[in-house]
Amino acid sequence: MPHDAVRPVRGSAPAPVPGAARGDGASVRWPRRTPPRAVRAFRRPEVAAVVSWAVLLPVAMSLPSWARADPFTPRGTILPLALMGMLAAGGLAACALTRGRWRPLRDPLAGAAAGALAAWVALMLRTMLHGTPFGFAGLAGDMGRLTALATRYSATAASADGIVADVPGEYPPLYPWLIGRTAALADVPAWRLLGEAEVLTVSAAVLVSFLLWRRLVGAPVALAVAAAGLAVFADPRKAYEVIALFVFVPWVLAAIGTPPRGRWHWLPAGLLGGLLVLTYQGYLLWASLGLVALAALTWRAAEDRRACLLHLVKLTLVAAAVSAWYLVPYAWTLARDGGQLVADLYRAPAIDENPFPFTAMTPPGVLEAIGLAGLLWYRRTAWWAAPLLCLVAGTYAYRVIGMVRFAVTGHTGLFYHSTRMVGLALIVAGVLTIVRAGPGLARRLAGRPAAPAGFAATALAVLIAWTGAVYWQAWKPDPGAARTSPGGYAARAHTEPLPDGRRPRYAPARPEVPWFPVTPIRNAVASVLGPGAAPRTLSYDERLFSYLPWPGYTTADRTSASSLVRWDERRAALARLAAVTDPAAFSRAAARTAFGRIDLFVLRTEGGSWTWGDIRFAPRQFDPAAFAVIPGLPENTVVAIRRPGR
Repeated sequence: MPHDAVRPVRGSAPAPVPGAARGDGASVRWPRRTPPRAVRAFRRPEVAAVVSWAVLLPVAMSLPSWARADPFTPRGTILPLALMGMLAAGGLAACALTRGRWRPLRDPLAGAAAGALAAWVALMLRTMLHGTPFGFAGLAGDMGRLTALATRYSATAASADGIVADVPGEYPPLYPWLIGRTAALADVPAWRLLGEAEVLTVSAAVLVSFLLWRRLVGAPVALAVAAAGLAVFADPRKAYEVIALFVFVPWVLAAIGTPPRGRWHWLPAGLLGGLLVLTYQGYLLWASLGLVALAALTWRAAEDRRACLLHLVKLTLVAAAVSAWYLVPYAWTLARDGGQLVADLYRAPAIDENPFPFTAMTPPGVLEAIGLAGLLWYRRTAWWAAPLLCLVAGTYAYRVIGMVRFAVTGHTGLFYHSTRMVGLALIVAGVLTIVRAGPGLARRLAGRPAAPAGFAATALAVLIAWTGAVYWQAWKPDPGAARTSPGGYAARAHTEPLPDGRRPRYAPARPEVPWFPVTPIRNAVASVLGPGAAPRTLSYDERLFSYLPWPGYTTADRTSASSLVRWDERRAALARLAAVTDPAAFSRAAARTAFGRIDLFVLRTEGGSWTWGDIRFAPRQFDPAAFAVIPGLPENTVVAIRRPGR
């Protein structure tokens, strides 16, 4: 029998390897046992990351409540920072203990660290929201409208506007749709889920970033990229934009570029592309010229150009099919009824920001400057340089076009938001440039063949700890901060009144945010129309729609309205309605405006008038036979409810 056919008998000791000594003093080499499948799976950094995150996330979400952390006190907010220090120290200790076996354990440790970092982000954000049911910024501005969209989707699964329910949605629906459908299944008000959704989505963004980059680069590099992204853009108010950005950059490289492991198959690439459209399509729009340029470069360099073209076409068709339930109703309604673009007339403060983030003398700015230099230097030799350079150049081209358009028409096209994508692309390039050029540069400068043992692990731990500390510092609640700063957004989450007028647990003694009396309004409507009624409403405050899935006549803020709402035309119809002085004629006109009937007026009392924005109604216009008028509600609010059958 040949030697390689020898097998140990079950229950006996393993057979020695042929050729080993038999008592002459030489050691016997026993065959290495294969680890169990579960252990082998955990050696994969992706599995280690997911398992680490899944185990630590519940702890992170519950720890602030267990610790009774008051987010307005240093003692309450220091918990995440202390744990970050412990995690960094633990990671360095693990590297030291496994010094001799670092290479086989490097990737699993990096994966576990990525999962721990993602869970730490959840802990940090959850600590800052402890004691309030609201998300960051409460219901102010865009957050109120996003909450209204989630509340709308708690009542319907079809594409819809958050306030004007009879038009399809224009804003990307996936994030609020998931919140709304979860609220409907759990029988919980959607506004109570926004804070948890923000925390979980930003945490998941870090994890997903690591997983996607791991398919392109080594695990430690993927961890560095995922951590560095937090320094560019991780605004929890726009958590869906964060995860879309963290996915978009590696998706471009893997789906359209030419990574070493091969381009993604068109089906999963198209599915992910469609999900990007549903989550936040802005990055696709801002980088559109760069994507076209990258596709052309990839096609020209391909050995099989026909196969490359088919890949791009199939990818696009799949993405279009996935996002069709959102894009088709919007496009059809826009073509049939027309629209009015007013949302990009808002003069955001970011219009005046520095469009070149790599010129800032800060750690992220320096890393971005290194990235820009690396993109130019390695554009012909590194597989990642040309795609990232196309993204950056295409985004700047869009920005220039947007600035010219803004100067001529006043429409921005939201060009100022493109800076965050430039920042992420450059900071990723900075990490990849250091990884590629760092060893050779160190050898030339130090005159030694390799970096000191543990240098890379220490540098990575410092990067993660620094990023976490900066993120923690920015998003601590600060009552004295400007309302447009991270600290002000965090404080606003604790000062937003509840619908019945109560305040969150840690609200300041004199909160600045006024109460909008949602509960009294709902009770008044129920007393006339019965419980469960959902009248078509004109409200001077959009927060009503954040709490109640009632169909609205129009938004209160012009520059927040969807194109399909045709805000100026609806306001003109309200102005014509306000000019009707006869009560009976007013009742008939309010029942058949150019955009449908109005069943509930929620107006603000100012002197002898009842106002909606700058439009004034007179109390005598509301015929008691047609409207039940309930004055004297809190915060100078009055409601006029159309009686049933009128």
